[in-house]
Amino acid sequence: MDYEELDRMLFELTELEIKLKDNDLTDEIIKNRILSPALSEERFSVQNNSREASTPSKAITHPPIYHYTLEGDTLQLNVTGEIFTISRHTRFVKMLKHTHNLFEMNYIYSGTFYQEIQGERFELKEGDLIILNKNVEHSIDKSGENDILINFLAKNEFFDSSFIYKILGDNILGKTIASIIADASREKNFLLFHTSNNWQIKQTIQNILCESFGSGYVNREIIKSYLTILFSKLLESDRYKMFLDKGVRKSNISVIEIIAFINKHYQNTTLEQTAEHFRYSAAHLGRIIKNVTGKTFSTLVHEQKFTHAALLLKLTNQTIEEISKEIGYNNLSFFYRKFISLYGVTPKEYRRLLHDEK
Repeated sequence: MDYEELDRMLFELTELEIKLKDNDLTDEIIKNRILSPALSEERFSVQNNSREASTPSKAITHPPIYHYTLEGDTLQLNVTGEIFTISRHTRFVKMLKHTHNLFEMNYIYSGTFYQEIQGERFELKEGDLIILNKNVEHSIDKSGENDILINFLAKNEFFDSSFIYKILGDNILGKTIASIIADASREKNFLLFHTSNNWQIKQTIQNILCESFGSGYVNREIIKSYLTILFSKLLESDRYKMFLDKGVRKSNISVIEIIAFINKHYQNTTLEQTAEHFRYSAAHLGRIIKNVTGKTFSTLVHEQKFTHAALLLKLTNQTIEEISKEIGYNNLSFFYRKFISLYGVTPKEYRRLLHDEK
């Protein structure tokens, strides 16, 4: 796929967008459709100036791999299966206030978008790029035909510690980007970059999209390489705004490297050994981790072990018992219970769902 083909694909109206174009859906209808099963065959009617139109009941603003749940009054998005996904935002419909349980980056490819983030309203134009931490509440107004927004979502395991170290630098911008990528902070931070005058950033994003949307095999390592270039160029930018919760900067600077160390040495490190490496007492290191991430050291180690287990289920034919032992659990019943608590399904079901998606 070349850049001209990419443009044609991004601007072409989908069947869903054609049906949405002349409809003005209420927030309640949108919420019901978002929460309904993405692959449902049912159809529903929407009211538009006393005129009814038939619209498919599949999820309105996201592809089938996305799954929304309702947390209080706020929608929460989860991605099933894939650890990295790119999609184009659906036009002609509002996206209600929601959060994600993973890294998110939005890029305005064309046009203008009005987005509310943590209660603050932003007018975003072509070339603007937003990096959002987990649990940042945001919504997007209904967009028009020439408004193209690209959404990047990634689970923690997509960014390994070597990638995060490439982003780390001596300045607060690099540390903040790395903390968001590594999920090293529970604070609701986000970054806004104005890149309309930077042709290298646009070209890098186009390369990512061509690799992702082309007809051939999607090479994840090529995308990671482009993302490394993208973040490097963002770090050179002087046209950005940082929206940080007060009082978290010092903690974030150290904890990013701590998280990366744990992710690399999770199989054989202890709290005491990690504390010694960073020249802290074990008690003090435990408090830093808890205050910034909301998790204990042992929880982070457990999560990293099961992240590795999930990858083995996806990429290998090892038995579940072999995988359990590889990550350090000889008690298979405990492995099953912990896996279900983290992923919502058994290891066997997880592997089957991944294979069904191919």
